[in-house]
Amino acid sequence: MTWLYAFLLTAAIELPIVAMVAGRGKRGRGATDSLGANLVTHPTAWFMVRSWGTPWLAVEIGVFFTECLIYRQVTRMRWRRAATAALLANSITAALSFVV
Repeated sequence: MTWLYAFLLTAAIELPIVAMVAGRGKRGRGATDSLGANLVTHPTAWFMVRSWGTPWLAVEIGVFFTECLIYRQVTRMRWRRAATAALLANSITAALSFVV
């Protein structure tokens, strides 16, 4: 699988999840910020796992915390909502990565 295909698949799955969790009034912003968050985390995660051999779980934990902070600071979600969005979106894409 190429990075671009993996990124597009990740974005297609995570954007609607984050938008849904963001709640009314922040759905568009949540989707947009999810795309931005993935543009930051996905290439880095891909490189760390593929090139450096960094353990996958360690990378996923880092992605979760980074995206959680982005949703809190940029999207202005409350901490619990930001953590839920990051955890739900990344858990689903991580689980599906073993299927695709």
